[in-house]
Amino acid sequence: MLFVSPTTTALIAYCVVSASASLLQSPLGHYHVDKVELATWTVRLNETWDVLGPFPQHAREQHFVSPLYPLSSLNAWANRSTPTTYLSSLAKGGTVEWSHIAGHDGYLKVSFPDIPWETLRKTEGWAALQHHALLHSTFTMTPPSSGTGINTSTPVLVADVRQASFFAIVPEPIPTDFTPTWHNGNIYNLLKSPIQLLPLPSSPSLESPTLYHIFVSGDYEIRLFGDPEDVENQKIPVQRLEIRLDVLQEDRLIAPQSQLDIVPDFVDGWALSNDGALGIGMMALRSWWTVIGVESATPGAQLELMEPRFRLAPLQTRVLPLRLRQTARYRGHSISISVIFQRNRSHPIEIKDDTMIVNFTIPVAQKQRWDKGGETYKATYHLGSTPSYFMVKAPRHCDPDSPALLALHGAGVEAESTFWTGSIRAQNSSWIIFPTGRTSWGFDWHGPSSVDAWGAFDAFRETLAGQREWKHCSIEDSRVLLIGHSNGGQGVWYHASRFPDRTIAAVAAAAYIKSQQYVPLSLSHGAHFTDIRLRMILENSLQPDDNDLFLSNLGSTPILAIHGGGDRNVPTWHTRELMSTLRSWYPNANARYHEVDDAPHWWDTVLSSNSVQDFIDNTLSRRHSKHPSDFTLTTLVTEENGSMHGFQIVEVARTGALARLRVRYSGNSVAVSTVNTRQFSLDLGRWGNISSITIDMQEVSFIRSSLSTLWFRRDKGSWRILEWPQRVRISGPMSRILATSQSLTIVTPQSDFYLHSALRIAHNLLSYLRIDSRIVSDEEAFQLFRQGLLDCSNLVILGGADNLFGQAILAEFPSVIKFIEGGWVIRGQRFDEPGQGIVFLHPHPICSTSLALFVSGTEISGFERALRLIPLRTGVGVPEWIITSNAADSMGAGGLLGAGYWGPDWEWNESLSWLAV
Repeated sequence: MLFVSPTTTALIAYCVVSASASLLQSPLGHYHVDKVELATWTVRLNETWDVLGPFPQHAREQHFVSPLYPLSSLNAWANRSTPTTYLSSLAKGGTVEWSHIAGHDGYLKVSFPDIPWETLRKTEGWAALQHHALLHSTFTMTPPSSGTGINTSTPVLVADVRQASFFAIVPEPIPTDFTPTWHNGNIYNLLKSPIQLLPLPSSPSLESPTLYHIFVSGDYEIRLFGDPEDVENQKIPVQRLEIRLDVLQEDRLIAPQSQLDIVPDFVDGWALSNDGALGIGMMALRSWWTVIGVESATPGAQLELMEPRFRLAPLQTRVLPLRLRQTARYRGHSISISVIFQRNRSHPIEIKDDTMIVNFTIPVAQKQRWDKGGETYKATYHLGSTPSYFMVKAPRHCDPDSPALLALHGAGVEAESTFWTGSIRAQNSSWIIFPTGRTSWGFDWHGPSSVDAWGAFDAFRETLAGQREWKHCSIEDSRVLLIGHSNGGQGVWYHASRFPDRTIAAVAAAAYIKSQQYVPLSLSHGAHFTDIRLRMILENSLQPDDNDLFLSNLGSTPILAIHGGGDRNVPTWHTRELMSTLRSWYPNANARYHEVDDAPHWWDTVLSSNSVQDFIDNTLSRRHSKHPSDFTLTTLVTEENGSMHGFQIVEVARTGALARLRVRYSGNSVAVSTVNTRQFSLDLGRWGNISSITIDMQEVSFIRSSLSTLWFRRDKGSWRILEWPQRVRISGPMSRILATSQSLTIVTPQSDFYLHSALRIAHNLLSYLRIDSRIVSDEEAFQLFRQGLLDCSNLVILGGADNLFGQAILAEFPSVIKFIEGGWVIRGQRFDEPGQGIVFLHPHPICSTSLALFVSGTEISGFERALRLIPLRTGVGVPEWIITSNAADSMGAGGLLGAGYWGPDWEWNESLSWLAV
């Protein structure tokens, strides 16, 4: 074994396509590894690009339409010997054809100056600017020069594709009926993303350069590129893409990914974390590796593995979760960690083989304890078993009775940015907590981002209460004052209206109502082909994100809404409309709207002005209020909604439809009127000495006892009190699979195709949402299930009849969907034609609080279509089950064969299901 200093040799050899710095700039740790000197492959990207477009589409529609659109297949590219025009309603004359642009050092500017954008915009607004374009170029892979030490293994690409939706690598010549593998691009231009590794679709020549094609789906979204009049100072929209390809030289086994490290600040020698959360980013370059131990030579520090058998698949990046236990203060500036890996040469059967010790040196920031106020710190916690960080700003004076502020950043803003943490004044006695929302974009503060926001707040309360020196600065109140800007302002409306009992007050600046109204869906391509019932089901899956539908929950919440009168990013009318809708529910709502004449989307004092600070001070000084005499609670997805004045809807009667409670209070009596509600609860501790409850004109008797909560359920038209709440299934759109605090477990049949698909899913989840994924084989998962050792993490099950574990689950917990050889059957209808794909939610086999997601296809192209429907971003309307087909490539949602929601017991739901029969 050879010790290699980080300054001696690079862990990964690479060739840079352009003149810019390499993609692989992570600081390296110290390794005890075998070193092999290998000559390197080189990759050269042709900077001349073929471009076809533009074609109209609404935001996020590219998940339904083929990224290759308007080409029907790769054969259409290979056989383009004669000039061909393509139909596009955006162009004069209604047709477009291929054109050419030149990139520069990996940067591309894609625009279509001949399109009458100004005319289109006059009638269709921003919706007219959103479009799709198909890009094509080539690159060559050149083998090392002849000689000793030549690497004869197939090289692996390192791709950095920014602000594009999808891209695919295709061999030359293009094989007949070749199905491209579509990889997600870094469409948000996220700065802290894992490196994207791609196996080549065919092995390159060892003797001469080999040519490959690269196809890219470029999709213009206003939220990503902005209004061209502001960003480009012109009428013509411009897609600014960055496309770089390097080659990965596999001369190491484990590579550090320090941009993914999670490390807390140390305050007076103690880690600012409720449970010593540490995370080490790492990537396996070859083989399957399992972490079997971890040690630290740092004085006074003990490390524990949070995941006992942490495993890395070949080419997978994960963050190793660790717990740091301190027995003494530590004032050093780095922590040395030795991680012991064991290689598993075959998967899933673990053959004990060689082990390897990798030494990581993690930088540590030492800070003094807060004393003057305004100091900012990085804190960490385990979101389930996944390390996550958040920032905090100290108050000028500590007061445990003073509530905290929960500050939600805008899209593209890192929580640790001093721009963001400095935008809100230090408070007199309140902490300010700045959660990440998983990433700088996250899930628009919904679903998994919401889980992180509340998790960070709860963790920091535990952090302060758990350290003797910090207890005098603890936070006793479990409620917060929400404050945010832009996407974070939208997140404030979301959290305040979904969790009213956890919200003391709200400051929302430059917020939008919902994604469908940020830019209208009026130019949807798929809408031209989509049955109205199917369209209703797809739009229903966006309903949980509709902030306007939940404003009835804000009747008692003090609100300060702010918007610049000259905002050209989020139009001012959004906040005006939110305020108007709120006052339709409650004309005397405690809500104030402040519009600043001619102010833009952001200005320096938007969240730190005297008016904002006065609102915060006044609200926190009198935060106790009486129950209103009349209010309405609205709920859709029960797992995403909390209580209002102690009332909480626990179960809806019809999945996918709004449920409401109207509560009227007089004296010691409460009268409740329900809509679509099957079960709800009441916190008696919040309602003093009420003695009478009437539900839907039925008096329900109860006896006050030691019970602090009552549960009411409607059966056969009559309400009754339950001794314990009845079990309710998790419901909602498919994105509910992401709203988890645990890692996801991806279960694959044993084949390279499924393994590469699992790696793509894992990369996307880690990139977009910092959701960790374990990859296991169907045989291993089956054994764990049979032995009672399967955990409660959400499951993503790839394949159909060929997945042993998936078939075992469906045998024990039957579904409406029955897998057969080469397809599936739903209610007697067979789906076994080429190109069909299916994605559906199913109950977890052992945990009622978890879910399973099946992803399958009749063959490779159908499976590819299904993969693109796994929701990674808001605004992608995918219900609980969906079936796609070849026709979706050109018709978008109009090419779907079925979609819908399950019933309360996972049965067929006739009212919210659609099949193309």
